[in-house]
Amino acid sequence: MDLNSIASAATAVGVLIAAWQIWQSRKLASASFEDSYDQQYRELMYRVPVDALLGKKLNGHNHNEAREAIYNYLDLCNEQVYQRSKRRVSKARWAEWRSGIKDNLEKPLISGIWCEVKNNVPGSFSFLERLEQSEFESDPVRW
Repeated sequence: MDLNSIASAATAVGVLIAAWQIWQSRKLASASFEDSYDQQYRELMYRVPVDALLGKKLNGHNHNEAREAIYNYLDLCNEQVYQRSKRRVSKARWAEWRSGIKDNLEKPLISGIWCEVKNNVPGSFSFLERLEQSEFESDPVRW
């Protein structure tokens, strides 16, 4: 083997290693990005009383506090759908989020506030509305 062949082989190996490192870094950045949305979700849901999540009615003060958090949750959901439409969220994570969004929108208090938002400010959460119209079946990447 001559020196040029060794140098070419070493360069090729270096390029492969660099490409692998870039791929790993991108994968890690994507996971961190998705995790930040999961953290926002948890922070918002901690502000919603358990009774509301169990489908029970809330009294005035608790209802108003939960209403604020749920509105912000709906905004987060809309942003999650938007991020998926821009391919910034993996298919696997999207499947989890979509399922969770669907389940939460079926809870009485969340559903009621969602209807109120759609009636009072239609189109304000257009990505979430489109997902709901597809019965949570479509992937925003294909929109």
